[in-house]
Amino acid sequence: MSDPNFEKGLEKRRQVMGAEFVERAFAGGPDAFGADFQHFMTSYAWGAVWGREGLPDRERHMLTLAILAALGRERELEGHLRATANTGVTPQDLSDVFHQVAIYAGVPAAISAVGIAKRVLAEREGQQG
Repeated sequence: MSDPNFEKGLEKRRQVMGAEFVERAFAGGPDAFGADFQHFMTSYAWGAVWGREGLPDRERHMLTLAILAALGRERELEGHLRATANTGVTPQDLSDVFHQVAIYAGVPAAISAVGIAKRVLAEREGQQG
């Protein structure tokens, strides 16, 4: 049976996070531990939410980054920071987002997010140079 949200989500997830990221998420095949969770996340987070009409990916990504930073979800924040190259979120956008986080979620959360962003952006520059 076809799952249109899964198909839409798989396409969107690859577009935003990159094909390698998605391949790693589904490593081990459909019977691997966590495969059902990846299917769920792809259908709902990426198909039903990221696949909605309205917000462009750039703005949706900035919201995601702010929420992850505010909640202190550093691992997920790092992955999404790497994916900003795919959604047009610039370093200036990141600075603006983390200023908002500082005011509304707290300076410690923003300091942590800025540190992670510095590392990710430096790694990206090293790969391009």
